[in-house]
Amino acid sequence: MKKIILIITLFAISMGSYAQKSVIKFNPVSLIFGVGKVTYENVLDEGSSLELSLTYSSLDLGELFGKATGLGGQGKYKIYFANEAPDGWYVAPAVSYSATKYSNDLGAEFGINVFGLAALFGHQWVFGDGGGFTIDINTGIGYNNAKIEGLATWSGDGLVYKGNISFGWAF
Repeated sequence: MKKIILIITLFAISMGSYAQKSVIKFNPVSLIFGVGKVTYENVLDEGSSLELSLTYSSLDLGELFGKATGLGGQGKYKIYFANEAPDGWYVAPAVSYSATKYSNDLGAEFGINVFGLAALFGHQWVFGDGGGFTIDINTGIGYNNAKIEGLATWSGDGLVYKGNISFGWAF
C-alpha cells in the first residue's frame, strides 16, 4: 500500500511541473493473453518523463487449468537522450507490483504477489507536431521477487526479460 501511495504522490507532483505534454497508451498485444494495460506518461521537462501503468488480467483456461485474475501497476522514469521528450530514444528504470489470484474447479487456490525492478531501453515515436499518434517499444532486463500464498510449483524469483509495445496519443 505504501508503494501505491508513493507512486500516486510522485504522479501528482509531476502533474504540476512542466505539464507540457501527456501521452495515453495501451498495449494491444497483451489482450491476446487476457491482459489489459493502460499507461499515462507525463513530460517533466525536455529530457525526462514519468510514466504510470495499470494492468488488469483475467485468463480462464477451463475447469482443469483454472482461472487467474490480477491487478498490477508500474512506475517508470524515462530519460530521453535527445532532450525532446516524449519523442526519441530513452532509458528507464522501472518498479512494478502485481497481485494475482488463481483457482480451479479441482480445489486448487493460490495467490502470487510479485515485486519487480527493471532497466529498460526503448524508443517512442510521436507522429505530428505538438502531439499525435504514438508508438512506444522497449526492452530490457528485470528482477522479480514473488511471494506465493498457498500451494504452487513456481517460485518466480530471478532475472526476467522485459518488453513492451504500446500505441497511443500524445497531447
